Amino acid sequence: MAKIEAILYASGNPMSFAELCAHLKLSSEGEVSDLVDKMSRIYEAEGSALELKRLPMERVVLQLKTEHTGEAKKFSIKPLLTEGPLKTLSFVAYNQPIEQKEVAQARGSHSYRHLKMLENMGLISREKKSRSKIIRTTDKFADYLGLSHNRSTMKRQLRRIFRRMELQEL
Repeated sequence: MAKIEAILYASGNPMSFAELCAHLKLSSEGEVSDLVDKMSRIYEAEGSALELKRLPMERVVLQLKTEHTGEAKKFSIKPLLTEGPLKTLSFVAYNQPIEQKEVAQARGSHSYRHLKMLENMGLISREKKSRSKIIRTTDKFADYLGLSHNRSTMKRQLRRIFRRMELQEL
């Protein structure tokens, strides 16, 4: 279990049972699943701020429980994204699929730098379609924010998040 915990902690990203099985040289993904269940129960029983969250397609991630993110943010050295790229990412996520030129029209020419950075981080994909590029968020984006991979469900989830943020600002 300690090895799975170390791998998931170091990766900082969701990993498939198959990847974990290969790294740990286990005989089946079922063994990984059993270990993940056992670790989840231990985290829960101990009241840990961490959780092992199962994701679609037989994947798992070690993450901070949402109720502890506010407190943890105070001690975070550096945010994942600064305000500008975060706003560009939010715009893309809510309006996807969207042409790159539409993002630039709404967010300004600096958005091209944001999009390149977001693509390098694996949060968006840019697909060339004739003379334009179509932008979408990736599964990594959805997993990072705990959102659905289904675009329409994701849009509803984002709408709720944005409403809550607006209410908090008021």
